[in-house]
Amino acid sequence: MGTNETLEVQGAQGQRRALLKALLIITGVSGALFFVINTQRGLHLLATIELVTGAASMMLYVVVSRTRNLRVWTLVYLIPFLTIMMVAMYLPGTSPTVFLWVYIIPVISHLLLGLRLGFAVAVFFMLTAFAIFVIKHPRLLYEFHFASLANILISCAVALAFAYVYERGSEKARAGLMVIASTDPLTRLANLYRFRESFQQERHRAQRYDADLTLLVLDLDYFKKVNDTHGHAVGDQVLIHVANILRRRLRASDLVCRVGGEEFTVLLPDTGLEEAIKVADSLRRLIRDTPYRDQAVTVSLSCSIGVALWGRDGDTLEQLMETGDKRLYQAKQAGRDRVESGPVAG
Repeated sequence: MGTNETLEVQGAQGQRRALLKALLIITGVSGALFFVINTQRGLHLLATIELVTGAASMMLYVVVSRTRNLRVWTLVYLIPFLTIMMVAMYLPGTSPTVFLWVYIIPVISHLLLGLRLGFAVAVFFMLTAFAIFVIKHPRLLYEFHFASLANILISCAVALAFAYVYERGSEKARAGLMVIASTDPLTRLANLYRFRESFQQERHRAQRYDADLTLLVLDLDYFKKVNDTHGHAVGDQVLIHVANILRRRLRASDLVCRVGGEEFTVLLPDTGLEEAIKVADSLRRLIRDTPYRDQAVTVSLSCSIGVALWGRDGDTLEQLMETGDKRLYQAKQAGRDRVESGPVAG
């Protein structure tokens, strides 16, 4: 799962957790209320079911507030809840207005479970509710009241379609917002926020599988002179040019981030120190050998790179970036257009 997708899932889960907690409170209060109402009406089985449902909802509230497996516990709540709704519709003596609850099924299913699973759950229970309605009111078939049945089916289909389209639009909107929140607007590379999220994932993976993880800190040499000589518009195009070079050279599993200005960082999973030095040197040579050109100007480029190895040079991203920055500074002091990976000078 990519970082953008991970962030999107986390955002959606936070929203769904809040919604589920609200529904659990409503279910708990409603369970107590309908327990009293149905007891007075003599519907003791239904009253007992309502009471048990309300009590279970309150217990689930505590679990949902803490669990990481939100979808599992959502199904633990939603499937029994909808099943009890079907039982309530089927039991003799229940009010015909209970069928009005069918219209909330597509809404809560999509909001709690997302697009595909929410749609499947909604279709199953809405068809079940329609079958129960026909069984309890067979005269609609015997007396050929097809217009009434058609009205029910079409209104349910409209509710289902609206919920589906809304959730689909919401997913696209969340995905777009996550891209904006995690991307540098100029180069379209990852920004530092996304880079931190990716580092945490890769560090956990490296710890689990005893794998290598390396960080490169790259800075363009004499970039201020580019802006002063050619203007900031050309400077921006140079940064986009360098970003494209880095994308083309690196693997899909690597992550490039624009930290700010002319500084970039590169995260290299499953890459030891010697291999990382080779990658850094190939990037250095590629940038040097690929000047930026347009119709009016040619800009020669070079860069300096500091290499930091996770474990040897630090455990956190901050420690690795600090070490990489120091080695980058040493590369600058040694004449630029260099890769440094050795001991950091005191």
